[in-house]
Amino acid sequence: MLFGAELMQRAAAFTDCYLPGSMLRYKDKRLKTGGVDLERLGRFIRNLRIKHKLFVSYLLVIIIPLSVLGWYSYDQSRNLLVQQARLTLTDNVSEIAANLDYKFGKLNAALDSFTFNSSVVSVFNNDYSDNYYYMYNDLNTIVEPLFNTLLFLNEEIRQLTVYTGNNITERKNTILPISSVSGKPWYEAAMASGQTHWIKEGTALSAVRRMVGGSGTQYDNLIYLGFDSKEIFAGLTNVVSGEYGALVENGAGEPVFDYHNGLPAFESAKAAEARASDFIVISQALGVTGWKLVFYMPKNSIGVDAKTILRATMLTVGICLLILVPAVWLLSNAFVRRIYRLNRTMKRVTRGDLHVDIVVDSNDEIGELTSRFKDMLQSLNELFNEVYRSKVVQKDAELKALQAQINPHFLYNSLSLINWKAISIKAYDISKITTTLSKFYRTTLNRGQDVISVHDELENTKSYIDLQLIMHDHSFDVVYEVDPEVLGYHMIKLIMQPIVENAIEHGVDNKREGRGRISLRACFEEDTIVFGIEDNGPGMTQETMDTVLSRQSKSYGLFNAQERIRIYFGEAYGITIHSEIGQGTTVTVRIPRRET
Repeated sequence: MLFGAELMQRAAAFTDCYLPGSMLRYKDKRLKTGGVDLERLGRFIRNLRIKHKLFVSYLLVIIIPLSVLGWYSYDQSRNLLVQQARLTLTDNVSEIAANLDYKFGKLNAALDSFTFNSSVVSVFNNDYSDNYYYMYNDLNTIVEPLFNTLLFLNEEIRQLTVYTGNNITERKNTILPISSVSGKPWYEAAMASGQTHWIKEGTALSAVRRMVGGSGTQYDNLIYLGFDSKEIFAGLTNVVSGEYGALVENGAGEPVFDYHNGLPAFESAKAAEARASDFIVISQALGVTGWKLVFYMPKNSIGVDAKTILRATMLTVGICLLILVPAVWLLSNAFVRRIYRLNRTMKRVTRGDLHVDIVVDSNDEIGELTSRFKDMLQSLNELFNEVYRSKVVQKDAELKALQAQINPHFLYNSLSLINWKAISIKAYDISKITTTLSKFYRTTLNRGQDVISVHDELENTKSYIDLQLIMHDHSFDVVYEVDPEVLGYHMIKLIMQPIVENAIEHGVDNKREGRGRISLRACFEEDTIVFGIEDNGPGMTQETMDTVLSRQSKSYGLFNAQERIRIYFGEAYGITIHSEIGQGTTVTVRIPRRET
């Protein structure tokens, strides 16, 4: 009954696999993350009763969607406020941008009054080297009044200067030689075009334009306006209350004006726009200067009262739990009741009662599980009876095998007697055949063992070839190319013999012209031992090669060798055939390196 006890243990292991929530034992690695023992936590979860697992799962299914819905409502409310704030700020920034364009437009108009005033242009292009009286008269009657008018009408202007290449007498900060600014970074660009250039030098802002036109001698002349940036950008410091920032950037990406009320300053408009996920960022182009106005405000400064939403969410969750918890508890108990009943039945089986009456009363998953267990128990009973029968057959086979061991000894003794008789009458050819045959059968039988060394397998094959050479009156040649290092490894026996037999029978025996030749080689290819048997026979067609390793082939020995190799070593190893009509056939055998 020892075997019956073993079956009971296997049945118990099998039932554990079918029981959900059973205490399966695994050799888990002990992991700890953040001070939490994952092994202990996993064991606690696995050991929870299914009823409790279902109860917790249902609660999560209820609580999680309601929580997500509450958060979604809060997030949507906040996004709505952000959108409304964005619209309001966009209107404000557009208004500020229009105001800035107006101010810069006035300054640009001041430059136009010089550039397009032909009288002023003529003054700075005339040559007064012969008559200084006319120069003073023109400056006092034409230029000076225009200067005073522009300064009076534009309070933002702090400096109004004409830089001239003419020899006009300097006047304080209103008329200066152009050589004093020829080294400025903006000088070349300003002289290359007639457009207004808006310049930032340190904290100062200015505008410059080349004076063109007029008659007479032409000189290089520049009109320069320096203005108060605080006055220009005063509207950016009181847009809204709270934290916000404003940035004006010129066409080169340099900040012209920066204001940040309690916020970190951004070095460029691009840097501010890159933080659009955290800030409301509004950009507006300034048409007159080509600059860009950027306004930004943190989204978290736009608050939303979450108390109402949170209170409603918690109330909804509480009502749902109050109603559903009892229902979930009753449903969980009803669900696991049949599992408990199946579990009790399995315990009876593990104690040795294989004749339990199992009733399948449903078609759901638990019913299918019960049905599978019923089928398993029936199979187990059949297996139990079958094993007793197989034990009897096994004993009978052992007896027959013991009797069969007598035959090899009888064969070896008989061959040895023939050998001594042949030697006694000096029949040495018969003696050689006898010893070769004895050697062949000794390695073939190998005391009933299927695994032999490569050396013994090759010696067995060589013995077979020697017998065939004698029977063929040495009508073909044999070449051996064996790497000595492969001889110490192991393989299964009788792989090479059927291949050599086919090479002789279908190869050299069918050769019509010339002398037959068989080559046998053995070597390493990385972790593989490769044997090659090549003949110079007539070869075979592709169709024959496709069927030669099949069960239906006449060369059944090759099919048998192929199946044995794959069963013992795996599908990655085995026999391959290459042949060409009139060129012979090469059969390659690959097996893994195995020393034992």
